[in-house]
Amino acid sequence: MSGERERGILSPADRAYLRGETEFASVQSERNARARIRDRVHAGLYDFELLVERLAERDRRLVFEDRLDREGTAAFDALVSAVAFLYRGVDDTDLDFETVLSEGINLAEAGEGRAATVDLDVTFRALSVAEVRRKMHEGEPLSLTELAFADTRTEISGDEFAEYVRDGHDDGVVDDAGVGDGRIQSRVTDF
Repeated sequence: MSGERERGILSPADRAYLRGETEFASVQSERNARARIRDRVHAGLYDFELLVERLAERDRRLVFEDRLDREGTAAFDALVSAVAFLYRGVDDTDLDFETVLSEGINLAEAGEGRAATVDLDVTFRALSVAEVRRKMHEGEPLSLTELAFADTRTEISGDEFAEYVRDGHDDGVVDDAGVGDGRIQSRVTDF
């Protein structure tokens, strides 16, 4: 979505700062901006409890069914990023993500008169620039994680990444319009 959105947790000025489009007159001004962002994110997290408990179902559906359904890949990116942010944030605490996820799903399902059993299986493996670059040069398909990794690494140039995608090594799941726009995850359908 463009930087012209109305204010959410972040103001348009906050978004411009995080994208690197803002120069501050002093170090203290930048510190103040960062503190305001942290304070809003912290306060925004507590707003979700009120939204779950008090926002009318009709209003929630109008946000997700009416608006997000029409926004396509931008909506997908926003939801993936929200989950990624919460995943990282929970990891910064002493809480267990699977427990938080399970409780969140069960809180939502309780409103429907149901309970859920949640099993999350996460297996980690290290990514390396050398291995991703090898796969790119040999024309092997990259996973969603590898595409995002390659797109964000300074050791892999934007031109090198674009050439990989343009040469058709993406198995048709990433189109040329998506190269370099920072939204690779929404262009990938086969995890």
